[in-house]
Amino acid sequence: MVEFRSAQEAAAHPVVSLMRELTHTYHAFSLCESQHLRSTGLTQSQAEVVFALGRGGPQSCKDLGQQALITKGTLTGILDRLEQKGLIVRSPSRHDRRMMIVSLSTSGQTLFESAYPEYVAQLAERAEIYSAPEDRQMRDALRKLRALFAAPADSAADAASPDTEPFSVVRLRPLD
Repeated sequence: MVEFRSAQEAAAHPVVSLMRELTHTYHAFSLCESQHLRSTGLTQSQAEVVFALGRGGPQSCKDLGQQALITKGTLTGILDRLEQKGLIVRSPSRHDRRMMIVSLSTSGQTLFESAYPEYVAQLAERAEIYSAPEDRQMRDALRKLRALFAAPADSAADAASPDTEPFSVVRLRPLD
């Protein structure tokens, strides 16, 4: 375990500047994203749900929450607002009546088809400065960093393997 003799010594550790840079980068991305999404009338979380449904089709609430990186409690409120806007439809699963399946309504699909390409184009335009190897290197470094914080310390090396599935939210290229 790493120990520091003082707050100054801890503040000088490279992980502090790395985490600050990551935080600043996330805030910059979030601001850019929210400015673009303002024209759609959706919040970032609502857009992520619409985009996840548009990319993946109808999904259970559990799968949708995992896909959109939104907790179950938060997802319920987001789905309520999207349903009020007429963008989604919730229906019972044919296989398990206890489970709800969420899908885009016709209006939701229309919004997805117009807003998602614009959203990805905005990201792609900003990411054009990176070569394919640089893009891959950044994604690999971010995966490794995420795995270090997501896994217990003794299994972090295993979790950082190249087989770890990347986030679908913050990619620099359109999803396949």
